[in-house]
Amino acid sequence: MKRLIDKFGEAGFLFASTLLVNIGNYGLNLLLGRYLGPEEFAAANIIATLVLVLSFTALGIQLATTKFVSTYHADGENARLEAFISWMKKYALIFSVSTSFLLIIFQEAIRGFLNFSSTTPLVMLFVAIPLYIDMSVSRGYFQGSNQFRKLANTYIAEMLGRLVFTCVLVYICVFLHQTWVIEAISFGFIMSFLFGAFIARIPTISFFKSVSFAHSRQLLFFLGIVGLYEFSQIIINNSDVLLAKHFFENKEAGLYASLALIGRVVFFATWTIVTLLFPKVIEKEKKGESHIQLFWASVGAVGAFGFAIILACFFLDTFIVNILFGSAYLITAPLLWKYAVATTLFSCANVFVYYHMSLENYTPVAISLLVGFLQILGIFLFHGSMEEVIMVQVVLMGSMFLAMVIYQYMYTKTNSQNRITKKKIRLKTDIS
Repeated sequence: MKRLIDKFGEAGFLFASTLLVNIGNYGLNLLLGRYLGPEEFAAANIIATLVLVLSFTALGIQLATTKFVSTYHADGENARLEAFISWMKKYALIFSVSTSFLLIIFQEAIRGFLNFSSTTPLVMLFVAIPLYIDMSVSRGYFQGSNQFRKLANTYIAEMLGRLVFTCVLVYICVFLHQTWVIEAISFGFIMSFLFGAFIARIPTISFFKSVSFAHSRQLLFFLGIVGLYEFSQIIINNSDVLLAKHFFENKEAGLYASLALIGRVVFFATWTIVTLLFPKVIEKEKKGESHIQLFWASVGAVGAFGFAIILACFFLDTFIVNILFGSAYLITAPLLWKYAVATTLFSCANVFVYYHMSLENYTPVAISLLVGFLQILGIFLFHGSMEEVIMVQVVLMGSMFLAMVIYQYMYTKTNSQNRITKKKIRLKTDIS
């Protein structure tokens, strides 16, 4: 590990670690799909989807923490940094405990909506939410203070905790012919949170002494913007799987979950491009340099990768499904390329959203939110088959991408006109 860090630096180590963690988590989901079969995999994937929803929420908190920590760290304002971390830790705890409490209160309604046979795996997951949210604050601290090695170690610990405990416990349950498989998967997530939180702990008691934070309004505003964006991501990325579990029988819901897991390769594989775009655009904007080429290059890279996946899913659909999940899932093969089309369109549109967020233009966030709600409405109205659910997404993601292109054209045109106007004003001033 030390040799890897020396060669690529801590940022490179973080990139490699994130790739490893994604492979580990994705591989475990594929393994569960093959091992459990469509019906049990439907419930297992819902647990994983709920954790994914939690991770999007935690990412918003992490990004907000990163933004303020990086500012105080760069300015050497250690007192403000400690006050900020204390404030974040305190209110993150209040938020997470309140969320857990509300979810536990409504556990029966959630169980009924998701067609779960028991509330036990859900409650197990809900109780562990404070661990994950607290860990996200620590991750933001590490990221903002450029401690990328420590940040990477938290991701590795979380993945290994889930991988080891889930595999061992699920094997024991299947070997003993017990029906606690879903509970075992929930426990695996709890252990992953514990491992990650242990590695992510901040060994500074003084962080909890002060609770005043001077820039809480700015933080809440930024959290609100990021929260809206992450909420749109949650809706678009996860509502189809959750609604499929609600409307379909367990076997069909499991088949759809496998389809979604394969189709989302485009989104997760191109996520690095989007995350790298965000700080680069901010940096170039501050320097007064052009960044439009960087933006279109990112759109092109995501689109090219997505197109390659679509072609692979179209021509090798049966092969891909059989290799990844097995013959029990082959009925989904003809739908695979259509789901890849929806994911590719969404991934391309997502580049537009991130680009304009970095420029503090939030209209694309509003468009993303609107499309998310329309997706929920569309699936509620059209869910007669898996193909119908997918086509709702293809139409909406295509509309979202088109809306982003139109917005970009209007934004570019307006900016060009403003620059021409400013030049004319400067010329008149110079002449006079």
